[in-house]
Amino acid sequence: MNIPLIVAGCLAILGAALHGVGGEVLVVRKLSPAMLPPSRLGGPLTTIAFLAVGSALLLSGSVLDGDAARGISLLAAGASTGFAALAVGLGAAYTQSPRSLFRHPGPLALTAVAALAWLGAL
Repeated sequence: MNIPLIVAGCLAILGAALHGVGGEVLVVRKLSPAMLPPSRLGGPLTTIAFLAVGSALLLSGSVLDGDAARGISLLAAGASTGFAALAVGLGAAYTQSPRSLFRHPGPLALTAVAALAWLGAL
């Protein structure tokens, strides 16, 4: 049993749930259809990606053994690092202020998932 991978997986799955439900309730329902982007797949695909990576981390930390666990955990750690880099990088570039990274829990949560994933994978 690999506790850092299990915690990272649980955090990612919780983040997926909050992203999906919270995004729908707090953001999408308040927008008019004209304000939505041309492709409505961005939000759901992001939620599904978080869920997939979280599931991979959770499984590699609890159910899988040996090379399979290591390979999947390394892949999931890399993906979670990419999510964190995008959230931190795009957030900082868009607002041009590091304070904005603390206004939304996403960058901090994704960075924590990535750090725990690498801790467990290595």
